[in-house]
Amino acid sequence: QSRVGGIVDAAMDVIVSVDEEQRIVLFNDAAERVFHWPRKAILGQRLDVLLPEGFRRAHRAHIERFGRTATTSRAMGSQTVLHGLRADGEEFPIEASISQHEEGGRKLFTVILRDVTERVRAERMLARSEARLRGILDSAMDAIITVDSRQHIVLFNRAAEEVFGCPREQAMGAPLAWFIPERFRHAHADL
Repeated sequence: QSRVGGIVDAAMDVIVSVDEEQRIVLFNDAAERVFHWPRKAILGQRLDVLLPEGFRRAHRAHIERFGRTATTSRAMGSQTVLHGLRADGEEFPIEASISQHEEGGRKLFTVILRDVTERVRAERMLARSEARLRGILDSAMDAIITVDSRQHIVLFNRAAEEVFGCPREQAMGAPLAWFIPERFRHAHADL
């Protein structure tokens, strides 16, 4: 095994290279672990085998367009999560970047990707938790206002909107002083 091959296999990120026909020519150890495919079974296969059916055509076209550019690398799906397909048919979210180079007279595309399943799961759980908290706060009968260290509003519940006659969108980020009568502002600032 070459020194470069050893480095590629030791990488924690998945590294997959394909040729111009989008056939897999390099599949590192991390790729085996993430996709659940043994290297021997995957080398020579079309890249499509690692993608859910609904994404294959668009992904093929993306690589072809990228191959016609002079750009050597770019992040793929930097604003959205892409999807991979494990050997058992399980789809999973990934982040990826792609580069292209010539080697031995042929163009190769190398994708470095990360399985972001845990991050996506954590983001969903956080969003659900925040939605639950928002529901609890908005069902409270009392006005609830939270401020940051600069005394700017970061939370303004539905009851606060009703009490102060101010929509949440307008209150968020505003100084708390807006909602304190002028004659009490000085005393409040000393707290």
